[in-house]
Amino acid sequence: MSFCVRLKEPINAEVDVQEFIQVCVFSTVDLDRETKVLVALGNRDQVEDIDFVFADGTSIDFNEVGVHIFEPAILNTCANIIGTFKKTGEYLFNVALLDQNNNDLLDFEVAVVKVFE
Repeated sequence: MSFCVRLKEPINAEVDVQEFIQVCVFSTVDLDRETKVLVALGNRDQVEDIDFVFADGTSIDFNEVGVHIFEPAILNTCANIIGTFKKTGEYLFNVALLDQNNNDLLDFEVAVVKVFE
């Protein structure tokens, strides 16, 4: 595989405890290709139940259907994120690495975080 996206997240998390999360994109070829990362919540009703910010404090907002797009995504780097889950349950994240110009799917990953009290 020449392109990959990985969401490095906790498998289990506690309600209202900050967790360290990374979204990483890698390529072994074509480092000049412009890409973006689309993160979609499996359950858009959970949009209000998460609070994600970049490590520098910049807010990460998911839209009304539970999607956030990181663009541009710089290949061979990771975005450092601090995430807080406000309610118990399972949170499903669909993460896609896309070509920024034509939306071709370059890689896809599904991650699940189980949140408890």
